[in-house]
Amino acid sequence: MTNRNAICLDINPVSPHIIKAKIYLPKERFEDEFPNIRIYEELDNAEEFQPRWSRIDEWYPQEFLGILRKMWWIYNENPHPLVLIALFKTSRKFSLTDDQIPKTFRSKIKRAWINKILERTTNYEQFILDFFKKTLMNIHKASIDFMDLYSGGQCKINDGRDYVDVVNYKLKEQVSSILTSPPYGMAHEYIRSFKLELAWLGYDDEQIRQLSKLEIPYRPENTIPPIDIQSETYELYREHIERIRPDLVKVYDKYFASVLGVFERLGDNVSDYMGIFVGNASFAGIKPPYDEIFIEHLENLGFRHEITYVDTIKARKLFKNRNNLVPNGIETESLIILKSKQ
Repeated sequence: MTNRNAICLDINPVSPHIIKAKIYLPKERFEDEFPNIRIYEELDNAEEFQPRWSRIDEWYPQEFLGILRKMWWIYNENPHPLVLIALFKTSRKFSLTDDQIPKTFRSKIKRAWINKILERTTNYEQFILDFFKKTLMNIHKASIDFMDLYSGGQCKINDGRDYVDVVNYKLKEQVSSILTSPPYGMAHEYIRSFKLELAWLGYDDEQIRQLSKLEIPYRPENTIPPIDIQSETYELYREHIERIRPDLVKVYDKYFASVLGVFERLGDNVSDYMGIFVGNASFAGIKPPYDEIFIEHLENLGFRHEITYVDTIKARKLFKNRNNLVPNGIETESLIILKSKQ
């Protein structure tokens, strides 16, 4: 949008598809951009795409699954970045997973919605296709709106690969600034939240397991490069956690070694600014001041803290009556701005 070039990195193979769709510049008329869209209405002539994830049947009524398999087979024969996003949304909408909760989770509300469809009509195919086309039209409109704001710039995604192990990644070129949002504390639902999308992209059980192992809580320690953490606040909270929950010390160490190591390696190639989004997540009820730890460590490396913006989260969909030491979840998010050491 601002005529800047960007390098986008993520461990999630779904992200490149989302980014490609986000920056796609379509033709203005829907019919011109999707001249073959009617092929989705000819499912009788389509074969069925077979996801390799062994649990795909558990997440869909059989009445819907065959229809979606045919739609995905058509997509694979005629790929399009915006159609893919519409298919992602359609495949999730007609699954048993809750629409409001990010991770793959069944709910009574969603089950009731599915049952209502099954009772109300037998023409499931048309019902699903209507939703798909309406969704695609909305996505196309959003892309047109983006075109009005776009003023140039290129985006390189994961060095052309499906995903990048960011914890061990080293930039090959100099960049002016970095904007990043590391995982919030013990959060480990990222890949799990995209299991359905990964399944429809063709990933199998083992591939999804290996992707999950790239998340910090699941990472083997020998995959995290050693680092000397230079923060008194980090040490103070480490001692506190060691007294109260010694079983979490390794997770605490692993988290900060991973995240601060990424900042160090990426920061070596930054000429201007680093922006870091931070959430006040807890370790079993203990909330380390992530922003202070990040700032202390990076200032000791030569960065200069410019300002921190704080945003209070006023609305979020959480499980009701959840059994959690922090039942309200993350209450604030911050954006730390640091000036490069160069």
